[in-house]
Amino acid sequence: MALPSAKAAEREHEVGFVVGAKQYLLSIEGLPSARVNDVVADETGNRALVRALSDEYVTALALDAVLPRSGARYGYLPQPHLFSLGEHLFGRIINALGEPIDGGEAFPAGNTPLVLDVDAVGIESRVPMREQLYTGITLVDTLLPIAKGQRQLVFGPLRSGKTTFLTDIVLNQRAYGVVCIYAIIGKSLSELQIISETILRKEEQAPNIVIAALSGQLSPVVALAPAVAFLVADHFQKQGKDVLIILDDLDAHAKYLREIALLEERLPGRESYPGDLFYQHAHLMERSGSFDKATGGGSITTLPVIEADSKDVSDLIPTNLMSCTDGHFSFDGALQAEGLYPALSEEQSVTRVGRHAQCLVQKQLSTRIRMLLGAHRRQREYAQFGTQVSEEAQRVLHQGELIEHTMRQERYQRIPADVQVPLLALTLTPFLLERDVAFLDGHKKALIAGLQEDSALQDLRQLARTDTPLTTYLERLEAKQEIFETLCRA
Repeated sequence: MALPSAKAAEREHEVGFVVGAKQYLLSIEGLPSARVNDVVADETGNRALVRALSDEYVTALALDAVLPRSGARYGYLPQPHLFSLGEHLFGRIINALGEPIDGGEAFPAGNTPLVLDVDAVGIESRVPMREQLYTGITLVDTLLPIAKGQRQLVFGPLRSGKTTFLTDIVLNQRAYGVVCIYAIIGKSLSELQIISETILRKEEQAPNIVIAALSGQLSPVVALAPAVAFLVADHFQKQGKDVLIILDDLDAHAKYLREIALLEERLPGRESYPGDLFYQHAHLMERSGSFDKATGGGSITTLPVIEADSKDVSDLIPTNLMSCTDGHFSFDGALQAEGLYPALSEEQSVTRVGRHAQCLVQKQLSTRIRMLLGAHRRQREYAQFGTQVSEEAQRVLHQGELIEHTMRQERYQRIPADVQVPLLALTLTPFLLERDVAFLDGHKKALIAGLQEDSALQDLRQLARTDTPLTTYLERLEAKQEIFETLCRA
């Protein structure tokens, strides 16, 4: 809320002096009109964020690399700190203060103040999540779909393929016009380079933005990154755009919040994290959603990322984020070591909202495939004991292998949703059931190309996004068997 002009004029002449400094934590005497989350600056332009107020002094967090000494003079900025938001951000890398750090052109004048404590939009301004966010990955789009506006946690151990998976999703959004904001939190410069070179390719001209809060920066700056990502997302959502935010990662973010809280000598909670950590992360997650026209329309989908062992998720950060999201993707290092992509454990992953965004044929196909994969896993466990395998068990094992191989993809191989459905449905027809897995592996690319390009299969692509019953769809699919035979002979 803006101050009256008279009070604003008085503030311009207020000053404060640093009377104590503990690393980046400053105690400033003076500034009687200061408010929490104000940005103040010293005579050389070094900024600080007001953190708390007391009768004796103002507590602030330094935001610039040069830390002030005792006695430094602080005052209010002539103009509040403004972010320059707009389409000029597409293809750019900015820091957590909204400043370009990629060596590109300067931004236009700022138009949006830094507001950190933003209340989420109320339920009366939200609409049901009925539209799917397509990733181009068959396993996700069919079995673990994401709805636009959903909050889906992504976790797994180090080097389990999470970053490749996330950048793959971002690259697929260009075809749908989704604005993607990738917040890199507490990572190294080399990781920033890898991610930015992948998703900010100039030839693609995609609406992607990278917010970099690197490990070498001050903790208060890194701690701002998620809030700034939502500030940028809100701007585009209010224009009716669909926005995807990736927060990579919130485990590192929590550690920076813990460091700040301990430096402030706040009472630590579980694992020495601040007591309000759950509130801080949940407060961010609540800003996701699908919104009505009065609120601008559009949606904000959020993928928070943490590094955690999928077999032990009892620590504070995983349990906190699981409880304030709509599902989670569990990555498995063993699957990554086998060369599988994505290294996503379907049986340990959950999506609570995404299925509401699927059409009938997708829902029924997903249910059928899940049942078959469950039967396949159980039968495979029995077979390990050396028991005699019946013909029915062999059929279950064979069909399960066909499904698993159908869902395997190469990195950055994006398959359209209207191709995923008929491709996966082929595992339910005699065309593939009567052949071995080697046949599928050898002809999978030809089948995908045919489903994408052959005009005789156009009706299958069209029906893949309708409420056609699965039984009817399979009948249409089996009627095209000769076409598939021809594709595999070519």
